[in-house]
Amino acid sequence: ARRRLKPLRTVVAWRGRAEWDQVMVGLYCGDSRLQQDALDRVSAWKSRYGPKMPLAVDCTAELIRCKVLDSSGRLKSHELILSYGLALVRFVNLITERKQKMVSIPLRQLAREVDIPIWVVDLRHELTHGKLPRLALCRKG
Repeated sequence: ARRRLKPLRTVVAWRGRAEWDQVMVGLYCGDSRLQQDALDRVSAWKSRYGPKMPLAVDCTAELIRCKVLDSSGRLKSHELILSYGLALVRFVNLITERKQKMVSIPLRQLAREVDIPIWVVDLRHELTHGKLPRLALCRKG
């Protein structure tokens, strides 16, 4: 008789699908109080999961954290530019590196393939290699 194999279980930092959904709704809702609650939950996940935390979750949380900090009025414009800048650079790098294979493909081409506007790639380039852009452009990014 053949033994049936049990499906492998994946260990994640969140308690279940309901907690995941609640956090995702909180992050994208636009209410800064609910967004902060969701960010606190992501921080708890990071403390549980450590370096295995999915980069997509981490990058999304960082982008939302920038918006929450921006709306709080607690940071100066230069600090906000740096915060948005790091979050945007990490986001673009994460999204495009998945398409990067053994061959080096220009970032603009990769961005086009995953529907990232070229101006966001240019913004990332400026943040990484040039002068820091204006806060308004970072907010738009």
